[in-house]
Amino acid sequence: MRYPKDAMDRIQGALSSAHQSKAAELCPVDSRWRQNVMRSVRGIGRLKQYDNQRSGFVQLAWRLAPVTLALMIIMGAMIFRIDDTLDDELAGLMVSDPVQTYMTFEPL
Repeated sequence: MRYPKDAMDRIQGALSSAHQSKAAELCPVDSRWRQNVMRSVRGIGRLKQYDNQRSGFVQLAWRLAPVTLALMIIMGAMIFRIDDTLDDELAGLMVSDPVQTYMTFEPL
């Protein structure tokens, strides 16, 4: 997720001021424990944006889902509207010239 620059500046400012204030420790912490914690945090490393190749496709599919739904609704309405007209045209072709219609729709 991308944040606007001013929001990131505010977050960074708040974190830096909290770090610089260094409130008194509530309980004493062993230095070895602190080093182990920091070592394990460094060992985690950076998070990868995509763990595998399919996650990018999944993200793209979800972004295009509303467009796909809109196209399906539009095309469904067009087919529903054209359906009766198409049936009437085919029936008219068969009645007016059955031989030519048969040759037009000849199976392969």
